[in-house]
Amino acid sequence: MSLLHDAIGKLETIIADSGCEDGIVKLCVNHDAGVCQYPKGVCMEGHFGGQTGQFITREPVRANTRISFMFGAPLANPKQRGAAIAIINAVSAFLHLTRRLHPCTPDCYALCLAELSREVAGKRIYLVGPMPVIERALGNHIVDSPEAADLFLVAGDGMTTDAGVACIDEYRGHKQMIFLGPSTAGVSGLLNLEHWCPYGR
Repeated sequence: MSLLHDAIGKLETIIADSGCEDGIVKLCVNHDAGVCQYPKGVCMEGHFGGQTGQFITREPVRANTRISFMFGAPLANPKQRGAAIAIINAVSAFLHLTRRLHPCTPDCYALCLAELSREVAGKRIYLVGPMPVIERALGNHIVDSPEAADLFLVAGDGMTTDAGVACIDEYRGHKQMIFLGPSTAGVSGLLNLEHWCPYGR
């Protein structure tokens, strides 16, 4: 069972018989939304119950769908996985299951990066998903293979690609993983994963 299926299973248990499972989540793209500096892509937003969760991706989805679409679904491609994560984030916001589901403002970017650099200092880092800011700032610490890494940093599409999913599932519980920014907040909160978003809202 994958990380995402574990998170969906947990959410399904939490909202069972609440009526939320039949609720409609609107998925759209918001080009004007503030976004985290780490993942690369556009902002796909999930709207549910007056709350919003976002997921930064290169493969956004626009749709109206029930929360229950995720339950038992194979989620066989990046678009389906990204949509599921946006739904998880929106529902997590509505149910107050996790904090910091919205990004910080650009004036916090340098502080966040400096603190993250101190947090991972001296460790060999493997990036799960494209993160140009981290590649520039921590290039000397980044390794090319997960086997060589002490620490995984996971952001955005790293949770949706076939390679990213396989990597996370193979090493989860064996190597330290830090999930970055609002895109990963819902899944991290449901599964008690290490999450980095010190200035998010």
